[in-house]
Amino acid sequence: MFLRRVLAHVKAQNWVAIGIDFAIVVLGVFVATQVSNWNDANRDRQRGQSYLANIHGELLTDATAIERRIVFWRQVTGYGEAALAYAEHGTLKDGSAWQTVLAFFQASQIWPYTATDTTYRELTGAGELGLIRDQSMRAALADYYVVRKNRLDPLFAAMPEYREDVRGLTPIRVQNYIWNNCHHSFAEGAEEMQELVPCESPISEVEAREILRSYMAAPEVLRGLRFWMSTIRVQSDLSRHDRDVARELAQRIATD
Repeated sequence: MFLRRVLAHVKAQNWVAIGIDFAIVVLGVFVATQVSNWNDANRDRQRGQSYLANIHGELLTDATAIERRIVFWRQVTGYGEAALAYAEHGTLKDGSAWQTVLAFFQASQIWPYTATDTTYRELTGAGELGLIRDQSMRAALADYYVVRKNRLDPLFAAMPEYREDVRGLTPIRVQNYIWNNCHHSFAEGAEEMQELVPCESPISEVEAREILRSYMAAPEVLRGLRFWMSTIRVQSDLSRHDRDVARELAQRIATD
């Protein structure tokens, strides 16, 4: 219909009408292009918001996981300090050789941690980081997921030599007792949880003192314990910072 009208105007050499027809075509193309661009931009904006919503949830998961580890490492540090008090000053934990043996063993506990970065890896892997239009937000996420990861993951994945040394000197039946009665592991959601719990002695004080003497006869035990306690201190300080950053990023996403 429109084409026939244009041809009729050309045949009649009605230049004004032809100009109007041309303007209508140009305007129609322009409007269609703008609508298409707007739809594309709207879809990109929604996808970016969806990515940020997922990252928000993962940041809160990180903050919770980190807080749990801070509490756990506080327990481990307490046991380590009790073991050091015996090694350096001969002070038994709670006046008990068994509680001191337990302190040496529990001081070797670890709980590795890696940030939940599934959404961020998906975003960058698809080359869609630009969907997050706030440049400062992109920089903050890169610092959290890339710079932090490269700096801290090796530290949190470290397996202390002290762990091998003290467990190599602890009778296996004592270790089995500790795992069954003094350590509690359980699942909470997708995460494997653990906590250290008080327990009674499975051995006599005489036998416990013999185990303590074996610890003290191996100089690498005390050296490794001191180094491990120093490492946990660094882990705890960095973890508190990571927890705060995760919470701040999550809050920023929620309020933007």
